[in-house]
Amino acid sequence: MNITFNNVSFKYIEKPILNNVSFSINDSDKIGIVGVNGTGKTTLLKLILGTEKPKSGEIIKSGGMRINYLEQDPIFDENKSLIDIVMEKSTKDFPILEYEANSILSKLGFYDSSITSKGFSGGQKKRLALAKTLVTPADIIILDEPTNHLDNEIISWLEKYLIKSKKGLLMVTHDRYFLQRVCNKMMELDNGKVYLYDANYDNFLELKEKRLEEEAHEKQKLKIFLKQEQDWINRGVEARRTKSKSRIQKFEEMSKIKFKEEKNFELSSINTYLGKKLIELKNGSKSFGENKLFDNFSFILNRTDIIGIVGENGCGKTTLFKILMGEEKLDSGELILGETLNIGYFSQNIELIDPEIKVIDYIEDEASIIETLDGKITASQLLEKFLFKKEIQYTKVKMLSGGEKRRLQLVKTLIKNPNILLFDEPTNDLDLYTLEILEDYLLSFNGPILVVSHDRYFLDKICNKLFIFENKNIKESILSFSEYLESKENEIKNITNETKTYKNTNKFPPKLRNELNNLEDEIPKLEDEAKKINIELNKASTDFHKLMELQEELNDLKQVLEEKTNRYFELLEIKESYEK
Repeated sequence: MNITFNNVSFKYIEKPILNNVSFSINDSDKIGIVGVNGTGKTTLLKLILGTEKPKSGEIIKSGGMRINYLEQDPIFDENKSLIDIVMEKSTKDFPILEYEANSILSKLGFYDSSITSKGFSGGQKKRLALAKTLVTPADIIILDEPTNHLDNEIISWLEKYLIKSKKGLLMVTHDRYFLQRVCNKMMELDNGKVYLYDANYDNFLELKEKRLEEEAHEKQKLKIFLKQEQDWINRGVEARRTKSKSRIQKFEEMSKIKFKEEKNFELSSINTYLGKKLIELKNGSKSFGENKLFDNFSFILNRTDIIGIVGENGCGKTTLFKILMGEEKLDSGELILGETLNIGYFSQNIELIDPEIKVIDYIEDEASIIETLDGKITASQLLEKFLFKKEIQYTKVKMLSGGEKRRLQLVKTLIKNPNILLFDEPTNDLDLYTLEILEDYLLSFNGPILVVSHDRYFLDKICNKLFIFENKNIKESILSFSEYLESKENEIKNITNETKTYKNTNKFPPKLRNELNNLEDEIPKLEDEAKKINIELNKASTDFHKLMELQEELNDLKQVLEEKTNRYFELLEIKESYEK
């Protein structure tokens, strides 16, 4: 199964995205797509899907190719149950088994598949969409920022799932460890061109650097040649009459070449005074109803702290930030804040930006004249420094890509010249180029930083301490994030090893294998029985006694089905432990 681009060009309004590009990919490729925000990564995916059409050229796909797509912001029918949503594309030729759908849902944190998605957060919708994408039969799956809003346990599971998967993969992600471990090819979008590298992420970086060096060398050679030809052309009007017309014509054609000068930007803010007293939390506790987030937690923030705050989704990381900013109150304990604090808060919610506001107005709402390290400049000049051209500044925020919106958020956070930073999932949707600039800024920042993130590479690079939400509490650690995850994996392995009955073999025991095979046969049959009872329930709508009997039968069947499904998942995990 192949997808081929032949001389494809595409532009959005007046913004060129692809310029006469050609490449071919197949269903054995696992490709990571990278490029600066706004270069058209999501547009490329839409061209492959056929939801966008090229302005010129052709896109050829093998007949009968099935492609599943995980979009950035999925929308669902809130009247449908999760299991119905995930199984929507089940067909007679390509069926989705209900126990497989339930298995994927549980892996992604949904343990009751009968509920609807009403009231779901953006992260929950993304996980539901991911379940649907993975379980639906396909030749190639396309994932747009799949790790956004996922906690590390789920990211680790997804990583292993994709490595084992036989499906082709196209993926846009900022997670560098994820790219390195999952992908066998890299695709880069740069100034309307597409570069396909037969390499993992680390090797791609080396090959890209070599390409840029060669291009810089060729550009310099061309500039020298044009200067020499210009000098030759200018050697007097009389002498020009005897000059080669073909040489003059070639010079005129080559003079039309425009050298694209790369514009770079850097994050910066003015240092503001920070007193000795920063933040101190004494014996703090917080709960929401019966849900305890943490209890009796104390810490003193130091000037040099860069603290990574980690834990499962919903454990209370963002709530801790809100407490530090005074937006939430502790149930008990004391919060002491220094008088000189100027907190810069970077929210994970880009939906908080009014989509109808113009880019320039979003910044000018904070300040029209901004004090920077280079002196005072206008909001428009600052935006240009952050690669927002003037024509973009007067468009509405809704026209920006997800990554461009995040970059805009960064601008607004930093123009306040904060002396302490609270960053909530700052890496979501940022391109790798901007990520590296952000990391350099944070490492040079003259003040403490607290950052909520699931990005392992990012946390390993910048943090010198961790606050770990675990077992309804917060513990402090000086391990790197990767070291912490490794310690957790070793704990699980030790527990698994202790519970193994067969210690003298690495093979999955035949007894358990037979039980697993039997369950794979039994569960679909039980599901069919449940469907038949549901049909009879609808028919017996006026017979109260019959309804009661059928409902009781259905409840008993559901209980058996739940027990067998739970045992099925348990056996799958045991089998996986033997395969490690």
